[in-house]
Amino acid sequence: MSNLFQKLRHRESHNLPLALQDPTTATILLRELKKDMPALVFQWNDAGFNDVPAMPNCRNGIPGQTKVAFIANLVASGAVNWNDTIFSFPNGTAIGIWVGQIPVWARHQTGVPDICHSVTRITKIGATRPVNIEDFSYILLR
Repeated sequence: MSNLFQKLRHRESHNLPLALQDPTTATILLRELKKDMPALVFQWNDAGFNDVPAMPNCRNGIPGQTKVAFIANLVASGAVNWNDTIFSFPNGTAIGIWVGQIPVWARHQTGVPDICHSVTRITKIGATRPVNIEDFSYILLR
């Protein structure tokens, strides 16, 4: 199946970030994003939530430091959850506000796997024009 996203980006599928090579993700983005509505696409790293074998699904082995809690933080900040992978925001300012309050436990920690392989920011410029794709992974490295 051809990736619908590569059509709007004028790129071959292998030149897209891995998270955007998934046809389901591409379809959701193209169908649901409105003009000038940004979204973040997460390629999760489950190892980042399973670094303490005695406490599976809890980062650092601490209850509450989970993917579910991180997703709830996104939604509480105004994001709309699409398939636990895509989170659309009403505008860029809303993303900026969310970035400023990302939980400290979710950020990069030496010796602990990161919670995401990548975060990609997508902004649909117009109904038929290409979308803007930006590597946004650095937000979790601060």
